[in-house]
Amino acid sequence: MNNVLIITGPTASGKSKISIKIAQDNNGVIINCDSKQIYKEIPIITDQPKSNETFIPHKLYGYVSAVKQYSVAEWVNDLKREIYQTFTENKLPIITGGSGMYISSIIYGLSQIPAIDENIRYQTKQLLNTLGNKEFYSLLIEKDPMAKRLHCNNSYQLLRAYEVIEQTGTSIFRLQEELKRKPLFDNFTLCILVPQRQEVYKKINDRFISMINSSVIEEVKNLISLNIPNHFPAMKAHGIPEIIQYLTNKISIEQAIETTQRNTRHYAKRQYTWFKNQFPNALFYESQDQLLKFISKKFK
Repeated sequence: MNNVLIITGPTASGKSKISIKIAQDNNGVIINCDSKQIYKEIPIITDQPKSNETFIPHKLYGYVSAVKQYSVAEWVNDLKREIYQTFTENKLPIITGGSGMYISSIIYGLSQIPAIDENIRYQTKQLLNTLGNKEFYSLLIEKDPMAKRLHCNNSYQLLRAYEVIEQTGTSIFRLQEELKRKPLFDNFTLCILVPQRQEVYKKINDRFISMINSSVIEEVKNLISLNIPNHFPAMKAHGIPEIIQYLTNKISIEQAIETTQRNTRHYAKRQYTWFKNQFPNALFYESQDQLLKFISKKFK
């Protein structure tokens, strides 16, 4: 039976590094599961694999334009194609990344929620832009109390929850419970890397400094030149809003660095909690060595 290995965890937990090691030892192909690393215009700020790491096959990295609003359903279709191609080559597919919605779609399948009318979608976006996240969040909770579980800064999930209840009159969370879903693959292993938090926070800080010292400012300048709407997913990658504020003279570079580091640390903190709540039956590892020992036994 074909195996699918999923390596996930908080940002800066070392997923990419350990996936390369596992791929080397097990004739593997690494397939991206990060919703921002798909965009080809922003390889630096999303920490996409470097050229010296691509001696191992890497799929679904930097292949979508940032001018496109790319959906989870589209990614699932692309993922299936790459997985089945890997099977035909008798290789091990290693799905790597930390995007919760992408991981959930693999483990639980895509929710069969009815399509949203384009007018409702447009009006919802306009409402969010007018009110801002906090007021929009309050309005959403009035309509859908179950949406309290969402974070008020997660614009994508707020928009999705609002447009679904507008379209159907039912909470997106209720629909997800009622509509039958099944995993994308019959035989998968979900491993979640959860190092000590202070170790991850330090890596987050150091990583962004390294980005600033490379060409990330130019990368964001080039992105701005494409005139992409602010609500598009690529524009919300960690560090991009802050660098845009710096480039438009609203904050200093020091403030941009500090704010990005803080926001990314907060994001990682939420990921720790989310993974444990969402996937209680997954295999959790505090160190890469622990994970490697398990993999060596599982796939020997």
